[in-house]
Amino acid sequence: MSEQVISYFEEEFGTILCQLEEGKFLDYKQRVLVSRKIDEALVRLSPYVRSEWRARQVVKSGEVLRERLLSVRDIISNPPL
Repeated sequence: MSEQVISYFEEEFGTILCQLEEGKFLDYKQRVLVSRKIDEALVRLSPYVRSEWRARQVVKSGEVLRERLLSVRDIISNPPL
């Protein structure tokens, strides 16, 4: 069960990263909403962090992704298309 949960969130974070790099997030409000969903996902992954190394990696990548979503510098340097 834990493998399925970890794989699901790993795939979701990858999808969000691709969308971010393609400029699909149109404004800061949309980025904030996605980052809040990432926060919820990180809470759901927290029980697996102690026992699964992949969960730790996914949580770390989720935190980095959330920071990048909320980065004003990233918005200025990569404006949406």
